[in-house]
Amino acid sequence: MGLNKDKVELENYTSKWKEMYEEEAIKLKEILKDILIDIEHVGSTSIPNLKSKPIIDIAISVKDLKEVEKYAKSLEAAGYSFRYDNGEKGEYLVRKGDEDNRTHYIHIVEENSEKWLNFILFKKHLLAHPEVVKEYEDLKVELSNKYKDDRKSYTKAKNEFIANIINIEKNKR
Repeated sequence: MGLNKDKVELENYTSKWKEMYEEEAIKLKEILKDILIDIEHVGSTSIPNLKSKPIIDIAISVKDLKEVEKYAKSLEAAGYSFRYDNGEKGEYLVRKGDEDNRTHYIHIVEENSEKWLNFILFKKHLLAHPEVVKEYEDLKVELSNKYKDDRKSYTKAKNEFIANIINIEKNKR
């Protein structure tokens, strides 16, 4: 489990990813219990049968992003790396694992924010549309071959596909 922060390698889906999310969720709920509103396994590892980078993405919603830094020391004591950026991008990113073997990304965002909604809508759409999962996987495989040592470019190249799916779900609302 885990991957170098710059590398792109896809693995076949495994139910272990759900178990790893559940284990981490217990720890995070305990640390953030006073501010946590909701927690969700998101990203490709949350979608059965989708090849993914072996990194668990977790989205956490909180009432007020300004409260998050109060929990930085507790997160760090539990083995997480906290990025002190004042939530400038509308989220705090918390990571687990070092740069050579990153295992988890925890995205802490405000409840009802655009970022929270996007995480949920994208996952919802993929779970409901196996044909889109296949299309997304094909794109990911193509991009992982093209950008195997450049995760930023890989991620950026997926953005249009992801944005289109989110827009489909938003237009249903």
